Amino acid sequence: MSLDVNWSVLGRNDKSKGFVSRRLSFLVGRFRSAIMRVRVHFSDVNGPKGGVDKQCVVSVKLWGSGEITVKGQGTEYLAVFQSSFEKLVRSLRRELAKQRDKPIRITRREHMKLEGAYEVD
Repeated sequence: MSLDVNWSVLGRNDKSKGFVSRRLSFLVGRFRSAIMRVRVHFSDVNGPKGGVDKQCVVSVKLWGSGEITVKGQGTEYLAVFQSSFEKLVRSLRRELAKQRDKPIRITRREHMKLEGAYEVD
């Protein structure tokens, strides 16, 4: 599993880097079997003007079912990361629950019953 974080925007603030690292280690530890890659990208949308322009994009590539991407915007990087992280955890839980509910294999007869083309006596 690879972990790619864009640290350049956070600068030399070790407290911010520690916070982001702890949250990502939680994510990696909890969902290790399902995650293939995690990417975090911080950006300042309109430059140094200020305002609600800090953006965080967190993207998780799953082993079997695609990719989950969550975006957040706000005034501070850590607050934006925290809200994006919470959205990501909810999305991961929902996606993994869907995967658990899917049958591993469906037989032809069961498939025909689901479509209504096969009547059982």
